[in-house]
Amino acid sequence: MLNKYRKRNPDTLQRRAGLEAEYGITLKKDKGFYIYSRILIIIVLIVILVPVLYIFSLSIRTKETIYQDFLFLIPKAVSIENYVNAIEYAQTRLDVSFLEMFRNSIIATFSSITIAMVIASLASFSFSNYRFKGKELTFTAIIASFVIPAQVLLIPLFFILRKVGIINTYLAVIIPYVGFIIPIAILILRSFFEQIPKEIKESAKIDGASDLRIFLQIVIPLSKPAIASCIILLFLETWNEFIFALVFLQNPKFQTIPVAIAKIAGGKYIVPIGTYSAAIMITIIPVLIIFIIFQKWFIAGMTMGAIKG
Repeated sequence: MLNKYRKRNPDTLQRRAGLEAEYGITLKKDKGFYIYSRILIIIVLIVILVPVLYIFSLSIRTKETIYQDFLFLIPKAVSIENYVNAIEYAQTRLDVSFLEMFRNSIIATFSSITIAMVIASLASFSFSNYRFKGKELTFTAIIASFVIPAQVLLIPLFFILRKVGIINTYLAVIIPYVGFIIPIAILILRSFFEQIPKEIKESAKIDGASDLRIFLQIVIPLSKPAIASCIILLFLETWNEFIFALVFLQNPKFQTIPVAIAKIAGGKYIVPIGTYSAAIMITIIPVLIIFIIFQKWFIAGMTMGAIKG
């Protein structure tokens, strides 16, 4: 078996020896670690998936069997009535349909991510390729701005946006979103850009390529895993944002998904738990779609730095 493995992978043992010598690690299977790691993964999956599965189970139960189930998750009777009720409730009680909520969230989220990714990628390219006075101080200041709580800036931002006259417009949330997610994107992209071999960029320069061409045709294509990871993280950050959307978008027609869901649960009307669960499941759909689209690059980006720092 070993000889067969060596024939298929002639340089595997050399790479393994090199990694062991460079990082001082032993790349041998440890049965105990293998078992414990799998047990830990199963526990984490249970903690994450069971609440989601339970909400889904509640969303497809009938009113009569809402608290009746088999093995906690399996409903006795299945119905899509709760989804119909959730859509009707949003339209009649919140003066905004789910389609309008999705439209508002999509416009705010994708506009913010697009602007932030353009700015962050150019900034990260500069930080990783150029030397200029105060570079590390500027980088530290940008990253430090991320730790400022949104609540601290809420009132000043509200007065500024009202003075400018963009309250109850998409710009009222897009501008703060961009400011808050740019540090995350720069932190991720700079570390990845710095791992791209300098020889590739130098060869392109010798061939007469400009910095912009190197950025667009070399750095960006090689950074797809990092960009996908960044997009998913920024999407979750902006799609689920609540406090800015609640304060800056007071017109129901501009309400985003998190604000609408909060109003469904905390409004003056009693909402059946099945209807509320259906509303939650409807809002999860875009997150699943984004992850499915970018999952290949996301996993590659998360594992890219597992050995090389």
